[in-house]
Amino acid sequence: MRLSSLGLLLILGLAGTAGASAAVVDAEPVNSASIDQSAELIGQLQQIQTLTASYIQTTVDNRQQLVQQARGSVWVSAPGKFRLETNEPSTQTLVSDGETFWSFDEDLEQVVVSRLERDISQVPILLFGGDAEAIADEYLVVYFTEDDHDFYVLEPREEASLFESLTLTFVAGEPVSIVLRDSLGQRTQIEFSDLVANQLIADGTFTFVPPAGVDLIDDR
Repeated sequence: MRLSSLGLLLILGLAGTAGASAAVVDAEPVNSASIDQSAELIGQLQQIQTLTASYIQTTVDNRQQLVQQARGSVWVSAPGKFRLETNEPSTQTLVSDGETFWSFDEDLEQVVVSRLERDISQVPILLFGGDAEAIADEYLVVYFTEDDHDFYVLEPREEASLFESLTLTFVAGEPVSIVLRDSLGQRTQIEFSDLVANQLIADGTFTFVPPAGVDLIDDR
């Protein structure tokens, strides 16, 4: 499955909460001897069947210099369905019905179609609406709380993962942020606003019909 760097990091990562700013905690990779809290995180995630939100995604390098910032909207529904529309700095639409993945770049006038890989390390947004129980097999999870924020730090059990750590934050049971850190020190934070959980989303949201005249690349 081909993904742009933007699609790789948000297909969500997510972050933020309606009317509140998410606390930013720059968590270091956790020690494997720590007590695993995956069951608690799975319980939180399984309570979220659908999610809609606006988001801001910010990536900085190991010197804290801005690499990329993007804004858009996201819709997620179990099992494994999502739609991501970015409107800044460019227009891009990423859609999956749980099996097929469409990536439409309006500037390039190109649609890439592929099979969806249900791998949280490649598609973090599958934390919501995906197979939450797989977390226990693939990640060590450590929990801590600060200023009414609940933080779950996921550290991959396998060295081949695309990130070193992923910190998922909740406030009052709602997800408010995901922060990803890679082995080069690059850090991506995705923040949400206007978040709504567990309201019906039309099935048509998770299908995509390529516009007439665009280049179509089928990688299935």
